[in-house]
Amino acid sequence: MPGEVLMLISRVQLAGFLDDEFMTEGLSEDVAKVFITWLIERAERLVVCEKNPVLLKLKLQRWATKGRAIRKILVLWEIDGQRANSHQLLAAEDLHEVLEEYPDDCMSLLLRMIKVIAKRDRGTVHSVEAFGEGLGGETSQNRKCA
Repeated sequence: MPGEVLMLISRVQLAGFLDDEFMTEGLSEDVAKVFITWLIERAERLVVCEKNPVLLKLKLQRWATKGRAIRKILVLWEIDGQRANSHQLLAAEDLHEVLEEYPDDCMSLLLRMIKVIAKRDRGTVHSVEAFGEGLGGETSQNRKCA
């Protein structure tokens, strides 16, 4: 029963990602598949980890907004003469580290963004774990939810 409820909540909460055709507009099919899969996996993790429904809604909205910004970066990357604008958006989204290993194509750019964001997530988890250990708190949930 709890798994069924979670799946129902998950589908309802993720409808914004699944129903937003704009989220993949201008992306090649292979990039769009990787991008949407990644967005949904991160959103599902939020659904599993965030118990407060108000905070969950806020975090999902923020993640959808971040997804739209990332999509715009990817689209600009592919347009001749627009890479400088893509660079500006990367900086605005605090993703400038992505350019440390300059991507050749849109898929490489997306994979670099995923890597950078995942690395930041792990850093956040380690900070939370260190804080939890200092308080004697349980941190296994933190590892699953970052």
